[in-house]
This record gives sequence, structure tokens and C-alpha cells, in this order.
Amino acid sequence: MALIFGSPKKTGARREDVKMDHRLTLAKDMYMAGRMKIMTTETIPGREILSAFGLIVCRSYTFDNAFYGLMAQAVDVNADAIVGYRESVSFHPEGDKYYSCYGTAVRMKKVKK
Repeated sequence: MALIFGSPKKTGARREDVKMDHRLTLAKDMYMAGRMKIMTTETIPGREILSAFGLIVCRSYTFDNAFYGLMAQAVDVNADAIVGYRESVSFHPEGDKYYSCYGTAVRMKKVKK
């Protein structure tokens, strides 16, 4: 149906992104300070997975909101890292992009040598 009637209205999604602005800013600050690890691999060198909270997913029309929204979700469940991180982008025939970021939220501990 989207091909016949055009792309879906983005006003609701944009308002939702603005509501999350404070959480996204906090998540961005954590990431930039190195307090949140994001790995494409299933492990982090020198650390062991203490507990896994499961798959988290964030989608948005902007990459920054999808990426930092994913980290905000990880913080919400008290995770300190995301492993198995992946991202994808979908293209609408009218030119819109829709970003998806996902991974597994985990709590880590340092490995004793």
C-alpha cells in the first residue's frame, strides 16, 4: 500500500525522537566517555559476560537517534555493554531512509589474571 499512497507520515516518529532527546544526549555522553562498550563480536577482550539482558532494537529516520537510542535502552536495563552489534538501513522508493540498530545488552566483569 505504501507504493500506491506514498510513504508513511513521519510526524509521529519525529515527535517521538524529540521526546527521547534527553536520553539520547546522556547515552551519547556515556559512549563518548568510553563508559558504554559496543562490539560487533560476541565478546569483549579482557572481560567476561556476567549477565545478558537480551536483544535490544532501536529504529529511526536518523542514524544518530537509532544508534544512541539503542544505547539508551541498554542503560535502561542496567547494561554496560552491547555485543553482537549490527545495523541496517532500509530505503523507501521515495528516497526516505529508515535505520535499525540492534545487539545484545550485557553486564560485564573484568577477568582476573
